[in-house]
Amino acid sequence: MTCFLRRKNNTKKPSSLIFSACGVVAVLLLLGCRSVPLPPPPQEPDPTPLPQRFPSTLKILDDLEAQHRIMLTFAKAYPSQITGVEFIDNDWSMLVNGERFFFANGRFLPEDLRHRWEEFYPYDFYAYPWVGTPEERRAAFQNPIRSVGSPFLFDTLWSAPTQDASWEQQVLYSFLGVKMAIHNYIAPLLDRVQARIRVDAQTDPSINEWISELWTTPPTFGWSWRNIAGTNRRSLHSYGIAIDLLPRDLRGRHTYWQWGTGGLDFDNFYKPPEAVVRAFEAYGFLWGGNWNLIDTMHFEYRPEILLMNDFVIEHLRR
Repeated sequence: MTCFLRRKNNTKKPSSLIFSACGVVAVLLLLGCRSVPLPPPPQEPDPTPLPQRFPSTLKILDDLEAQHRIMLTFAKAYPSQITGVEFIDNDWSMLVNGERFFFANGRFLPEDLRHRWEEFYPYDFYAYPWVGTPEERRAAFQNPIRSVGSPFLFDTLWSAPTQDASWEQQVLYSFLGVKMAIHNYIAPLLDRVQARIRVDAQTDPSINEWISELWTTPPTFGWSWRNIAGTNRRSLHSYGIAIDLLPRDLRGRHTYWQWGTGGLDFDNFYKPPEAVVRAFEAYGFLWGGNWNLIDTMHFEYRPEILLMNDFVIEHLRR
């Protein structure tokens, strides 16, 4: 069941809420999410840059064709939010929820900021899944590379330029019994992911075992307003388009590259069955276990990255 959340007028704290359809039960669930202390949630990294067809934005500043492909991929990834890809004033642009954004030397800026592009870091794209040697992963652990593009594009894409505005977009959602707040846009997509996982579980006992281990008691991690550590770019948890799925007991396993002493041995990390990862990817979600900086509990909605890496996304088929 998906329940829509609404705040009282002039209320600044997400804990002060009224629920139109969920009643007292939903309120108690959400309050439970605020009352139990936990270690701070992970700050997910942005993995390695993407080569070949969609190279680093810094390498295509003079390649209008490559810039055009990126804009068209964004439009395909978000068909209800991004339209109107046009070449205007010597730059490729697109309409994002009615506001025009320009490539702006890889900065993806609105029209009033495009000429100040030097004040902002560029966006970058990356290869997914990451493939590399243990030595390359060790180097990534020691010197993590993060993309630090400005927040304007995603703030507009998800109608979430502020914490309050973002909270207005959230719904209370249950994913395989794990209750969390997520952006209303991804709720029907997670419905499809769940349905596919349930079907696959009929022939794969490891999926049922994974589901039975999930930590379903609040607090759980969906929406959480914050920046990616060490950057000026918002975590996708800030928009409610990322979720973390943890077991009740890690049993000595690791899940995030900066937590514990998991080292480089991927076998030491907690991870869902492969069929679960494929179900998420089929509907536009990346899995953090496929990054060079491992985050095996983390899934986020980034269909443009998957399309750039030649994945087929079910609801975006044409």
